[in-house]
Amino acid sequence: MQYLHTCYRVYDLDRSIDFYVNKLGLELVRKSPIGDEAVNAFLAVPGEPEPRLELTLNYDRERPYELGEGYSHVAFAVEDLDALAERLERAGGVDFESKPHEMGSSGTRLFFVRDPDGYRIEFLERR
Repeated sequence: MQYLHTCYRVYDLDRSIDFYVNKLGLELVRKSPIGDEAVNAFLAVPGEPEPRLELTLNYDRERPYELGEGYSHVAFAVEDLDALAERLERAGGVDFESKPHEMGSSGTRLFFVRDPDGYRIEFLERR
């Protein structure tokens, strides 16, 4: 298992990108729409191959997020997504938000679970 990224929901994406890029020195890896509902920006430490911070702007947001409300999920890359899902199901007591599925045309397969406090955890398998 490998730690992959943390996602924060933001109220003003340009302001957030400016902060992380121009103040903290991260690089903007890519910015991509999520349908008509949102847009993601992925940032990374210069020289690191994987995005480490994902910023999401939801277009329907009318006010800033309350502290803690902006948290979305942490993500881990795994080699065998189906084997992990089966192992977690057998273990019991795991709240699956989704089952393994492919996301769009990227070839990325993923699923989400919630921890005991309800925080979302994403598991990704890239092919």
